[in-house]
Parts: sequence; structure tokens; C-alpha cells
Amino acid sequence: MPAMPTLLVAAHGTASAAGSATTAALVSAVVAARPQVPVSLCFLDVAAPRLAAALAAHPEPSVVVPLLLSTGFHVLEDIPAAVLRHPLARVAHYLGPDPLVIDILVDRLAAVRGPAPVATTVLIGAGSSNAAAADDLARAAHRLAERLGRPVPALTLGEDVRAGLARAAAPVEVATYLLAEGRFVDNLRAAALAVGAGIVTVAEPIGVHPALVALVLARYDAVRSGGLNTRSPRA
Repeated sequence: MPAMPTLLVAAHGTASAAGSATTAALVSAVVAARPQVPVSLCFLDVAAPRLAAALAAHPEPSVVVPLLLSTGFHVLEDIPAAVLRHPLARVAHYLGPDPLVIDILVDRLAAVRGPAPVATTVLIGAGSSNAAAADDLARAAHRLAERLGRPVPALTLGEDVRAGLARAAAPVEVATYLLAEGRFVDNLRAAALAVGAGIVTVAEPIGVHPALVALVLARYDAVRSGGLNTRSPRA
């Protein structure tokens, strides 16, 4: 029986110790869920090893699973450029806005929701200059709205989050459309605190969750089931 291709989890990378620990814990959970699959962690920015180095260290068949919630530079340019030099490497689809991600957002909101009714739920993500990334965020907000049964506006951290939260009908709960702790989460919490601790409640980032582990493995399986004898399209 041929060896299983290596699962290269390609995280963005962060200078946050808490964010790095979350990413490492997620990879450990993936290993525990599928121990027969060789798994390795690499990064697209900030931290090491970078994707290019990880691919060079794994010349055998591999599947790169981008630990990213939307498209953008890394998905469209950075990852394909690195993989182009490695004929046995394939790239899986990024993670969002998959229904499993929406499941996690619902769980994170439920964990911080108090007894008082919530007037507004806002989805807040990192933001990007890429129009397709904005579409991904809008689709995530739409799917979350379907699950909650009420409208869910979307904001990005490139906008004036404090003003956006202040305009919303209170009390407000924020679905944090970010994978792990770091500067973006810190900025989001600071904006919410500036509006008022009793007015805005911020859910934890997506973090380590059984549904995210299942999604990473589903992305890997989707590529693996398609075979490793043809190159993945640059997309």
C-alpha cells in the first residue's frame, strides 16, 4: 500500500505566543484524529518554517491545506508559487466559509451569551483588499444569519469597528471570524471595550474545535481522493 501523502498545514503565522500555541494545538488535534497521516506545520508569514522550506523538506507527495478563512494574496499568489516547484505537492481549498466554520461560530457565540436577549450579532473578520475575500466574509455572514434566524452584518478590522459596533442596536454580540489570538483579536476586543463592556460581547476566535479538525482533514481527503498524478490548478 502506498504511503499516505504528507498533510502540510500552512498557517499564516503570528508573533502572538497565544496564537502560535493555538495553531500548534490544532495540529496536535489533527494528528490525534488521524495518526496514520504524516502531518507537518509550516507558515506563510512571520514564523518558520515557511512553506517553501517545508516543501523542500518533504519531497514526497504532499497536500498543502491553507489554514486561512478566505482568499487573497497567499491563496492566489504565494502558495501556488511555492508549490509550482514541487510536482508531487497539491493544494487544498482554504477553510472558509465552510458550514463547519459556521458551526464553530455558533458554538463560540453560545459560550459567551448571557441570559439577556441579543439585539444584534455582528461578524467581524480581518479584511482584505481582495474583492473575493470580501465575498467570502459576506457569505459567512449570510450563512451565520441563516443559522441564527436574523440578519448578521459583517465588518472588517480595516473599517472603523468601534463606530460600527456603536451604531448597532444593543446589546451586541460579535462572532469573531479569526482563527486564533493575535493582534487582530486584540484590536477587536479593544474596540468593543471602547464601546462598552456591558454593550458588546466578543466571542472567542475559532481556535481549536473538533469541527475545524474535521474540516482540515476533509480538505486533505478531497485532494487525496482526486489523486496525486495531476497538478492542482493555480487558483
